[in-house]
Amino acid sequence: MEAPTGNMEPASSALDPVAVWTDGRLGLPGTKTASGLILTGTRWRVACVVDARHAGADAGVVLGVGPLGVPVVPDLAAASRAGARSVVIGVNSMDAHTVVPARLKAVAVDVVRHGLNVICSTHARLNDDTDLVGLATAAGVELVDVRGDGPRETLSTDLSVDATVLLTTGTDCAVGKMTTALAVHREALSRGMRSAFLATGQIAAMCGADAVVQVDRIFADFITGAVQRAVHRLAGAGHELVVVEGQAATLHRVYGGNSVNLLYGAAPDAIIMCHDTDRQVRAMFPGLPVPPVTDELQTIADLCRRVGVAATLAGFSVFGGTPFHEGDRYPVPVVDTRAPDAAAILLDSVLRLTRHAERYRR
Repeated sequence: MEAPTGNMEPASSALDPVAVWTDGRLGLPGTKTASGLILTGTRWRVACVVDARHAGADAGVVLGVGPLGVPVVPDLAAASRAGARSVVIGVNSMDAHTVVPARLKAVAVDVVRHGLNVICSTHARLNDDTDLVGLATAAGVELVDVRGDGPRETLSTDLSVDATVLLTTGTDCAVGKMTTALAVHREALSRGMRSAFLATGQIAAMCGADAVVQVDRIFADFITGAVQRAVHRLAGAGHELVVVEGQAATLHRVYGGNSVNLLYGAAPDAIIMCHDTDRQVRAMFPGLPVPPVTDELQTIADLCRRVGVAATLAGFSVFGGTPFHEGDRYPVPVVDTRAPDAAAILLDSVLRLTRHAERYRR
């Protein structure tokens, strides 16, 4: 796997297995890093979750999916006994700190003192804190900052991509874009397809990917080019399907810029729209309403038409208790994100609508 751009970290095997620190918040909003690693991660084996509130439980039960064999332990000493060599901290990464916050630093210090490596996915970088670096060096452990500095690559009008490109889009943050992308990619692999997964955020980078472009660590001028060239490299390596993880939503006032840059850079042949049917206001931004899914789709369609991206809607990946009647307007499948056959149904739709079989005959 290609390491996150600009992040020189130890080999994954040196960090494996890991414990995930959730500070009493396992299963609550804002800990999608933890749930992502536990439910979909393949890069590292999750030995346990450190969460005193749920100690003694199975992490899968707490997350509502049933037993996974991942125990929840009360403290770092118990995590070490469970076989963890590293601890993932900073599982709520929605922060704007440029220095390591005092609470997070205290946790990192505790992890180091237990002789464990520290993996952090926040914008604040552990390796920029001289105190932590000194402690880690003395203890012989590693500080791993998942968010590395991004490349400076510009969009090229001369590059052509010989692959089917799929982008997961959504109506908000945390609506299943990463989960859906990984599931479709893994379904393609199970069929013997030459599929590649491009991670664009820190959680997917930790879960395992063929390439990583962390869009929130790249200057805005270079996001589109970095994504385009990553897709081009994966296609050039012989992959017939490139699945790109989407971010946020084009109509998101805070993060919509990244969503648009991803759309332009990936130039997908197909998109899957991800949606939480119960969501009425933005995750972490309660003052911002979530527009109708039809508005999000119309915006994407208008942008694609105006810039020459021939993206086709291939399906909806949804969850929540509210019926999703909006999907009735479109001649594409609507699947429950976690249904066992969801990925297969969505992949079939992508291959059919992009005429993939005709383009890539064996």
